[in-house]
Amino acid sequence: MNPNSKAPVYIIIPAHNRRQTTLACLDVLNQQGILIQYTVVVVDDGSTDGTEAAIASCYPEVVVLKGDGNLWWTGAIRKGMEYAIDQGAEFLIWLNDDCYPQPGAIQTLVEKCKADPAVIAGGQSFDPATNRPSYGGIICKGVQITHLHAAKGSVLECDGLAGNFVCIPKRVVESIGYPKAQWCPHYYGDVVYTHQAKRKGYKLLIFGEAIALCKDDHPPISWMSGDRSPIDIWKERFSIKSPHYWKAHLNYYREMMGIVGIGLYIYQLLLKFLIISVIIFLIPKHQRIRLKQLISRKN
Repeated sequence: MNPNSKAPVYIIIPAHNRRQTTLACLDVLNQQGILIQYTVVVVDDGSTDGTEAAIASCYPEVVVLKGDGNLWWTGAIRKGMEYAIDQGAEFLIWLNDDCYPQPGAIQTLVEKCKADPAVIAGGQSFDPATNRPSYGGIICKGVQITHLHAAKGSVLECDGLAGNFVCIPKRVVESIGYPKAQWCPHYYGDVVYTHQAKRKGYKLLIFGEAIALCKDDHPPISWMSGDRSPIDIWKERFSIKSPHYWKAHLNYYREMMGIVGIGLYIYQLLLKFLIISVIIFLIPKHQRIRLKQLISRKN
């Protein structure tokens, strides 16, 4: 029995130096009564902006676990999951601190997992500024990986779930263990882990009725509007916090496509670098900006 009499649902929120963003997320949960209903765990990975003290002052019922700044997203999620399982959690909610579930969304995901023990339930996120879908899942067909979004009220099955808003039953951890932070420290840890669960027989479903507001913070080909050199862009491949980090990308492609994915990743890596170099050297910046805008409209 859970000692604090709350439902055995633990919401895990990674945080790092985004005090106001983290507090805003907790405020959304508080307004919906989530802090009373479920246990909320913030994994504060070495913040230096007073995040921990602010949470203790405003929301003392929230559990804060501390990291040293080297957990990144996947390590923070794992730390929170380990704590939750030790405390008797039956269901784990991954929630990014810039993701705001709308009323009833968290309960919907929990109920979907309760109704079918083979389901991992993901919510559908929309960008609050544009109302366009931001995060949902991905589907892999051959060597093509496509982002997948559920219309409001619909349900879609996918091959991997974005980890900003997902409910995972405890039995998944019992089946495949915890996310492996050494493979994908910051990006792709969510998709890789959920895809591993799918290969064990779990269904990955995006529920369009479980809505969250979350800004799409990965604008397409952002390098086109900057002054960086190809070498600067190449260095991003060696930065853990970059969405282009080579190790995470490699393991992502390997997980989704096997040995073919490894070859495809190496091919794309070299080809992209060559294309980026040619574009930067041959196309003036103002023309690149216009090209980026045209591509963004099409997307």
